[in-house]
Amino acid sequence: MNTDMNDDSIRVLIADDDEQIIECYREAFGTPEATDYIKALDALDAELFDVDSDVAAAPKFDIVACTQGQDAIDKALEASDDGHPFDVVILDVRMPPGIDGVEAGSRIRELDADVPIVFVTGFSDIPREELERRVPPPMKLHYFNKPLSFMKLARDVAGLVGAH
Repeated sequence: MNTDMNDDSIRVLIADDDEQIIECYREAFGTPEATDYIKALDALDAELFDVDSDVAAAPKFDIVACTQGQDAIDKALEASDDGHPFDVVILDVRMPPGIDGVEAGSRIRELDADVPIVFVTGFSDIPREELERRVPPPMKLHYFNKPLSFMKLARDVAGLVGAH
């Protein structure tokens, strides 16, 4: 999770070539409705599975978005150089006309071996095994198909960094 002592938000880098999809991410990761949704799911988890849940402390997200794979690499490098690397990276697999999300993920992985990388795609001819080979390790790699619930993804991202 973010190591900046003054900021407890989860830093998320998002790259998707569709501006409308980026806006969906911003809404889901930044609105009070998303926070309420995460709190409600945590409370349900606590009730159903008898686990402790701090429903008062929903995660806050710091979203940085771009529309191309190379831009994502540049932003990840800049964040790393500034000492504030991203907690999670979300990449669309296909982002024409530049490099695809898989290549971007591979190069971001070289910068940060521990960052969870989430691939989100509506269509991909790249099998999951190929993603795992190109962007190891598999336990730091996640895959979601569009269409998806952006609010559920926000909860899952918080879970990846242990913030819910």
